[in-house]
Amino acid sequence: MDPGRAHTWHFATSCREGTAFFRIAAHALALGWGALLCCGEAWGQLGQAIPTQSLVDPWNRAAEVLRSLEPQFGALVRPEKQRVERELSALDAELSHLESEEQTVAVKIVSNPEFAYVVSDSSQQIATQLGKIDKRFEMLFKALAVAERSDVLAMRSALASLRESLSVGNGLERDVLQALGSGSKVQIQALAGSWWDASESVGRLREAVALARRHLASLAQQRNRRG
Repeated sequence: MDPGRAHTWHFATSCREGTAFFRIAAHALALGWGALLCCGEAWGQLGQAIPTQSLVDPWNRAAEVLRSLEPQFGALVRPEKQRVERELSALDAELSHLESEEQTVAVKIVSNPEFAYVVSDSSQQIATQLGKIDKRFEMLFKALAVAERSDVLAMRSALASLRESLSVGNGLERDVLQALGSGSKVQIQALAGSWWDASESVGRLREAVALARRHLASLAQQRNRRG
């Protein structure tokens, strides 16, 4: 993240060891909003059209799926390994774009009141990006012959649900208009925290992708040494 964005997002880094709510809580207490925190947390989890759980669930599931697939890499022949590496690389590129978009949304929620006028554009961009990521997952799971596994189907279902919430349900627009219209700093920060959590969950998935790619590279090196 660039220094300007890091400065704007000072409340998200003030207490990195805690959850997003506790990071928000520390900032809120410093500003004397402690009495509102209970309401803010409840709103963040129950009042949002797209709750935090829905924002992070697809990526948490995807990371678990990737970790479970690594033991299968050793059985792949060289062309299959190369195909999987290409798909992982393409997936990471799309995830990187999504991570940046979600961070931008989080920062704009807390720093730009006029974001309400253009939030629909961001919503559609993210929905489109989710479609690209789902396609990359489809190609990856086909390459590994696991497209019909129950955990894979559950992950893609969670991703489809999130995409629908953005593109059809207008969830992000509704949440931004409600939070900014309320004038409540706690609600605004709770919503921003949800989207920052979303970007962090994508970041953790990217770490799982990187581990999978390193594992493939290690297998290739071992094969080369054996000649």
